[in-house]
Amino acid sequence: HRHELDQHRRKLGDIRNIMYSMKTLALMETHKLARYIKAQSEISSTIEGMATDLLYFHPDVLPAVTSSSDIILLIGSERGFCGNFNESLVQKLQQFHASTDNNDNTVIVIGQKLHALLNITVCNIIFIEGADVTEDIYRVVGELARTLAGIRKSASLFAIYHNSEKEGLYTEKLLPPFDNISRDHVKLTSPPLLNLSTTDFFLDLTDHYLYSALHRVLYSSLMAENESRVEHLEHATRHLDDKTEELGLKINALRQEEIIEEIEVILLNSISS
Repeated sequence: HRHELDQHRRKLGDIRNIMYSMKTLALMETHKLARYIKAQSEISSTIEGMATDLLYFHPDVLPAVTSSSDIILLIGSERGFCGNFNESLVQKLQQFHASTDNNDNTVIVIGQKLHALLNITVCNIIFIEGADVTEDIYRVVGELARTLAGIRKSASLFAIYHNSEKEGLYTEKLLPPFDNISRDHVKLTSPPLLNLSTTDFFLDLTDHYLYSALHRVLYSSLMAENESRVEHLEHATRHLDDKTEELGLKINALRQEEIIEEIEVILLNSISS
């Protein structure tokens, strides 16, 4: 029995080492993502500043969405070991559907683990493979752009994702663009000089805005995913350490019993002789 416990303890040690390596990789990914998020935030601020100046003088270029349907971008994880990261997204999506009461929505699901949890028949579901590491986000954005271009209908675009900065689930409206920007701090006294027509410039600016926004929400979600993975694996490795220590105590107790039995056998042999 002691040998079985000792073998089990060695297996737990191997699992603990694997989990610790996974936690270290996730922690390294958060440091890398922090640099990307900072750079992307500066790009988004620049684009929103340009839009603020333009819309202050040309508010009529904002498009009006007449369709009652929505496109929902639901960003989950491609891998596991991140707690209830995906389960909470499914609950948020159900709440969103209950509030809109619309069966014609299209849900773009990112992440294999999230897609496996979905069991919703009231909407159209499109699946896109998620990002394992930061460099995969370029591929995901490309697939998203092709998917959105293939949806031939006028609709609002919402992103439901884990926002690393706000530390929780966040629902953000991406299209129509620039709905929530403030125009109270414009310092220009005359309209910006444009080489394009106002409409063409706004369309080009919207393309840049959407491209930047998709990067931003995916970076933020991947950051939150890795932070959740670090926390989850930290609890798991701590539990394995406690279990290993408990097995060690049992193994020592059994070894002591074996030593006592051996001593008793030696004493009995010496008495009988």
